Amino acid sequence: MRQKLVCLLFCASALGFMNSAAGQESHADWFDGKPRTFVVNGYSTSFHWPEILQRKLDRYFDGKQVIEVKSATQGTTPIAKWMNVESGQPMRPWTTKLRPLLKDDSKPTIVLAQQSLQWVFGGRSDGIRSEDDAINIRKGADAIKQYADLLKSDGADAVVIAMHIFKKGMEPEIGNERLSLATFMKSNPTDVYAGPDVWTPTSKLWPQAFQADKVHPNGMGAEVMAHYWFATVLKISGKEVPSWSEEEMRSAMENPPALASADGRQRRGGGGMADRMLRHDANKDGKVTKAEFRGPAQAFSRFDKNGDGVIDKKELTAAGR
Repeated sequence: MRQKLVCLLFCASALGFMNSAAGQESHADWFDGKPRTFVVNGYSTSFHWPEILQRKLDRYFDGKQVIEVKSATQGTTPIAKWMNVESGQPMRPWTTKLRPLLKDDSKPTIVLAQQSLQWVFGGRSDGIRSEDDAINIRKGADAIKQYADLLKSDGADAVVIAMHIFKKGMEPEIGNERLSLATFMKSNPTDVYAGPDVWTPTSKLWPQAFQADKVHPNGMGAEVMAHYWFATVLKISGKEVPSWSEEEMRSAMENPPALASADGRQRRGGGGMADRMLRHDANKDGKVTKAEFRGPAQAFSRFDKNGDGVIDKKELTAAGR
C-alpha cells in the first residue's frame, strides 16, 4: 500500500509540475540573496504549508532566513470574502490581516495566493460547470484580475496565483477554477504569475493526503503543496529545483508529519512532533544539532530547553514522541 501511495505521489508530482510550469517564463529573480517577504494569502487549506515552505527556503539559503514567509490566511475566505467582487472594495479580513503585511517598504513583498472562486458566481457551490461555460470562465477571470490589481495597488511587488486543491463534493466546479486563471494569464498581466497546479496532485492523493474531514490537507498534503509552491517560485526565478525537495515529499509520504490544530493539539497525520524534528537528524544519532536543523531558529530554540545547541532524546521525548 505504501509503495502504491509513493507511486501516486510522484506520478501526480510530475503531472502537477508540468501543468504549473507550462508557459511559465522567468521574469524575476527572487533568489538573488536579497531579503524579501513572501505573504501567503488564502483560506483554511493554507494553514500549514507556509511553515513548510519557510523550512525549504531556509534550507535553500544554507540555514539563513533570507526570504521570510508570512501568513495572511483565514478560514472560509476565498477571493469573494477578501474583497467585494462587484465593487472591488476590500473587506475586513483584507484591511485587518492582509493589508498591514503589504505596507512593509523595507523589502520587496511577493504575495503567494492559494485562492478560490467560491461565491464569485453566487452561492458557494455555483461555479464553472465545464470548459464550455464561457460566461463563468470570464467572470472568474475578471474576479482574479480585480484581486491581483488590488494586491498590487496595496503594495505587493508581485503576485503568484494558484487555485483550489481538490475538493470532493464540489467537483468539477473547483477543478474548473483553473480555467479562469488560465484565461486571465493570457492577458500577460504585469508582475503576476501563475502559481502551481495543486489540484492535480491532491486529486490523485485523495483521501490519503487529507485529514479525517477529507477536505483539509494533512501533513502529507501540506508537504505536497509546499513542494509545488517552492518549485514554482524557483521556476519563476529561473532556478533549478533541488532534488532534496522531492525527497522531503517522499519522506512525508512514508511518515506523514502531524499538524498542530488551532488549540495547539496535534492532528495525527502519521508521526508526531518529535518525528518531524528527527527528520533534521542528518547523522542519525538520535539528536538534532543547531547545524543540522533546517527550520527557523525560533523553532529550534523552542525545543532546545537547556540552550546547549542540541535537541537531545530527553527534549525530543518532551516534544511528544
